[in-house]
This record gives sequence, C-alpha cells and structure tokens, in this order.
Amino acid sequence: MIEFGKVEDVLDPLKLGRVKIRVLGFHDNRKGDAYNIATKDLAWSQVLMPSNSPSINGKGSSVNLLIGTLVAGEFLDSSLQEFIVMGTLPTKTEGIADNNVRVQGEADPNAGEPAGGYQPVSGYQPVYPYNNVMETESGHVKEYDDTPGHERIMERHTSGTQYEIIANGSKNETIVRDNYRLVVGHDTLEVYGDVQIIVSGHADIAVGGNLTTSVTGNIAADAFGDITLKTNDTTKKITLDGNVDITENLNVIKNLKVTGTTHVAEDQLVDSHSHNENNVLNGPTTQLT
Repeated sequence: MIEFGKVEDVLDPLKLGRVKIRVLGFHDNRKGDAYNIATKDLAWSQVLMPSNSPSINGKGSSVNLLIGTLVAGEFLDSSLQEFIVMGTLPTKTEGIADNNVRVQGEADPNAGEPAGGYQPVSGYQPVYPYNNVMETESGHVKEYDDTPGHERIMERHTSGTQYEIIANGSKNETIVRDNYRLVVGHDTLEVYGDVQIIVSGHADIAVGGNLTTSVTGNIAADAFGDITLKTNDTTKKITLDGNVDITENLNVIKNLKVTGTTHVAEDQLVDSHSHNENNVLNGPTTQLT
C-alpha cells in the first residue's frame, strides 16, 4: 500500500543516498508538540532509482533529496520500520508551488543581470509543461526546453556563468570571471561569417613557431599610440613587398634601401639627410635604388 511521508534527514553515514522518512499517519502521532518517534530513531530508507540509471560502481544519477521533500513509498516489513521511497511529489510549500518557476513559465528569474554591450538577448520563452528543469540546492540549473518554436538548452552555474542554445542553433555564452582553455593537440576555428573581437583591456598573442596571416582584402590598423615592428635577431630583416605610402614623418635610424617606387607626401628625415617629395637625395650616405 502506498504511503506518504516527508524527508527528515539526508546525511546517510554510509553515503548511499538513503534518507530518513517520517511517514504520515505512522510516525507523526503527536502528543503536544512532540513527535512520537524522534528523527534520530527513524530508520534509513532506500530510494528507488529510474531504470535508465544503473546506480552501480559510481555510475548513474546520484540521490539528492532535500529535507522537507514530500515522498511516496511503502513499508517492506510488518513492523512498519523499513520504508522504501518510490518517488517525490511536488505540491505547495507555504502556499508556493514547489515546481520550478522555469517549468511554470514564469518570468526569467535571472533577466535583470548585467549583459555585454553586444550580447544577444536570451531566447527564454518557456510554456508549461514543455520546459524540463533540474536545479540544485545552491542554484545550479539545467534547462531542456521543448516549447514549440522556442526550443532551448541552458546550463548555468550559481555564479551566473552560463551558456544558452536557442531555437535557431545560436549559442550565447556568459563567463562572469576568467576563462581558460587548454588544447593538448591541434585547434581549428572555422567561421563562414564575420568575426568581431572586442577587448576592453590589453591583448597579448604569443606564438612559439611561425605566424602566417593571409588576407584577401585590406588590413587597417588604427592606433592612438606608437606602432612598433622589429626583429630581435639582427641577422634577420623585415620586408615590405609592394608599394609603401607614408603620409606623416619617416625617421630612419640606420640605412634605408628602397628597391621600388617610393612616394613621400612631405619632406622626410633619413639618417640626418632630408628627402623632398621628388625623392631628391640631399646627402651621400643613404642608398636609394
């Protein structure tokens, strides 16, 4: 016969997921405000797991019932001590529905959190009863939302770090602190569309081998400070293969060798010798060919 009760204790000394249940009508006869059976005297009850959870050798889902959970089960012995939990019953606690607000289709409880300036809006639009939600005691959340037209997957850490995949397959990821990724092998990023990178602080790129950049279109670099391009090996050289246009001052500390056409918009200073806009050399030490 199915009986109902409430979880009183979850700290199983054997760490097997057992719980202590106060079965209604058997363990809750009152004398004043005192229970007939103290919580410490209640027997530990096993909790049935679904058939798709092997529950052996650490495999399968863990048992994490909370104190106060309403459960259903039955006694296995005539002395009404050995109780087995067959399932839980979400009802209302203190007038509030125990079913998760995300399941009920209520407003997103995290909608007011700060978002990035370029961050897309969430696809959160659940309709009861399509949203499948799992939330832990500290506030970690998983959502598998099957709401027609608004299918989503969301996984969220209690700190606010999360990712969301919306109905069209787009993914929105938020990391509230630092991010680190280690790839032991090779890594490839292939993007058919555009890529936009916004960095509010500094950006550093360290390459242990060669760095090759192939650009079909133009390259534009705007800097409010200096731009420095150098090689730390004095036996190596920096080669610019193509026309070079200089619209501001050009200062060359050592020799300058030009093998193609050079156009200067203003007078330039090269190794203490000036050159005008017609490329006329005013001094013997700089080689222009």
